[in-house]
Amino acid sequence: MGNQLLQKLTLLKRWSKILSGKTAVAVEQGIGKAFSTEKIAGYYNDLTGKVSDTTLLDDQGVPVTVIAGGDHRHFPIAIFQYALGSYDKFLLTKDQKYLTSFKSCIDWAIAHQREDGSWDAFSPIGSVKYTVSSMAQGEGASVLLRGYVQYGDAKYLDSARKAIDYMLVPLDKGGVSIHENGRLYLEEYPQSPRRSVLNGWIFSLFGLFDLSLIDKSYTNYFQQSVKTLAEELDQYDTGYWSYYDLEHRIASPAYHKLHIALLSVMAQLSDLRIYAEYAAKFEKYQNSSVNKYHAIARKVIQKLSEKSDAVIVQ
Repeated sequence: MGNQLLQKLTLLKRWSKILSGKTAVAVEQGIGKAFSTEKIAGYYNDLTGKVSDTTLLDDQGVPVTVIAGGDHRHFPIAIFQYALGSYDKFLLTKDQKYLTSFKSCIDWAIAHQREDGSWDAFSPIGSVKYTVSSMAQGEGASVLLRGYVQYGDAKYLDSARKAIDYMLVPLDKGGVSIHENGRLYLEEYPQSPRRSVLNGWIFSLFGLFDLSLIDKSYTNYFQQSVKTLAEELDQYDTGYWSYYDLEHRIASPAYHKLHIALLSVMAQLSDLRIYAEYAAKFEKYQNSSVNKYHAIARKVIQKLSEKSDAVIVQ
């Protein structure tokens, strides 16, 4: 009971930071500014806002995350997003300091990748329910593949391939994907029944797409999961806002806006019009103040009634 109270207080602190714009947890994440659909270049989502003078770093220049209780931890997803934001900043500005930041994160990714190709995504931030994640695998692969393109070191390609191979391991065999009747689900939070978090699935797809640009044997997996998600998109539509996952958690305004950006990119990476259609539909929802306030009220009620597994402060 005491731990849950602490987590609720921490959540309130986090929400106040998000609303005041004083945290990197929920910075603006639009469409990437330097990506290509034909080769590995910049990232598909704009993560440059994750890179700032206020980002907490360790002695090696690797981001650390503050969790409930004040502990500082290495959270793989935060590290990978910082790396991708740094690489975009390098491409956009040619400033070598961003390349140095990027390289520090690659070194961390290589050092902490386990033999099976996975990273422990959630235990470091206090989760007792989840460890591995398709989102960590996809973003980690995207970091390593940009490292391979930048430096030409084959070990980065090998590690990226190991990361994606693990991502494709079925849940019932210890992995983070679900293979069901010809469909391929990529699970940020692997469990049964599946949650299928929308943003996590798409970030996972970005990593798979990156590898398919270099190794065409992964193209069919990408296309299979893209088609699967396209057939599920209506399940994320409340009729006035988007759902965060298929357990019907309402998306926060920041995540709803992120959904629009991610779906817009997916429309460019695939030949399926439905992605552009849902991006436009969700943007229309966003432009309604009534819809927004309805979604916020529902989100607050959900957050206060949920039992928190892990809480990030910064």
